[in-house]
This record gives sequence, C-alpha cells and structure tokens, in this order.
Amino acid sequence: MIKAVVFDLDGTLLDTIPDIAAALNHALESCGLPTHPVRACEKFVGGGIREAVRKAAPQNSSEETIDQVLAAYHGCYPNHCTEKTALYPGIPELLEGLARRDLILGVLSNKTEDTAKKVVKAYFPDVPFRFVFGRVDCRPLKPDPNAAAPVLEALSLPPKQIAYVGDSGTDMSFATAVGMLPAAAPWGYRSKGELVENGAALVPETPAGLLELLLAAAQGH
Repeated sequence: MIKAVVFDLDGTLLDTIPDIAAALNHALESCGLPTHPVRACEKFVGGGIREAVRKAAPQNSSEETIDQVLAAYHGCYPNHCTEKTALYPGIPELLEGLARRDLILGVLSNKTEDTAKKVVKAYFPDVPFRFVFGRVDCRPLKPDPNAAAPVLEALSLPPKQIAYVGDSGTDMSFATAVGMLPAAAPWGYRSKGELVENGAALVPETPAGLLELLLAAAQGH
C-alpha cells in the first residue's frame, strides 16, 4: 500500500526539452560547437546536466570544453526555463486526483534544485508538493540509491510505501534499487521498452491510466 507519490520532472510532469534545447544550443554555439535539433536533445537528458552537455558536445571533447559549455548553459537556462516548457496533457488531473485521496506528493529531479523549484512554482502553483529536491553539490544523482535520502527523510516512510514516477530507465532502476514502486511515464523522452527493461512495475498509457494504477496501489491492490 503506497502513501506517497514522488515524481521526476523533465519528461514526466513537463515537456521541458524546448527550453533545455534552446539553452544547450546557445551554450554550444557560444563555444563554437555544433548545435542539435530540438527533439534530438531528448536523448541527452536524464543523468544530470553535465552528462547532457557531455552527450551534446562533440565526441572526445575535453573536460575544459565540457566546463565551458556547462558554464554557458547555467548562464542561460535558469533565466529562460519557463518560456517554452509545457504541461503534458492529463498531468493536472493526475496530481489533483492523487492529492484528493490524501497521497503525499513530491518531486525528485536531477535538475539543479533552484531551477527545479522555479519551474514547479511556475507550472504547479497550487499543487501541494511536500518537497522539490534536485541537484545540489553534496547530493548524488539518480540512479544512485543514495539520491533517495532526502526523500525518505522528508516522508518518514519505508520505500515500499512510496511510488516513484519517471520517464527513463534511470528513474526505474533508481526506484527499484531503493525499493520504491517504479511507475512509468511513457509519454516522456524514453520508450516503454526501456522503462520495462529497467524494472517498471506500473506501465500505463496515459496520466489518467497512471492515476487509476496508483490509486489501486494506495488501496493495496
């Protein structure tokens, strides 16, 4: 029986790729490097922005180059992170349905924490998220199970009473390693196959379908 539902952010609650791609391409171009089509950037995200920059930069780029692109990205994205980002259809109804049943809601993202909070505040001003956690210097990133530490502390629940919803294999392997219920968001940036291969236990087609599955899990079904 679950008592809390924690969400990934990029590709799960929001389509953030248009803003991420704009900032990433700006950073690459400012460093004299090739840019990418917007949707091609989907395959870069999920492991933290440094890893995204590494994937977007030319193969075998030096760490100095990665640092330069990353600095340019951080100089751009936080100021433009709510311009083109959009809600996935059905997400407001999903969150409202879970909150109405008194399930605790939270966000755990590999996105920089200050930016994650800014994005959540802009798009979900009325959703009662108990916390929004993201990347900070002292905290490991998913799929490291230790990334769950602030979540478990904030909820004071055993992992088996928490569902983690995400759109990537990273999210599913993280939830599985921690002992949370891995719930897929196949409308995001990765395939349903990747999600299943990495341990997804709940595999809906839509947010409405996920709501039904999560409410059933909350009743112990």
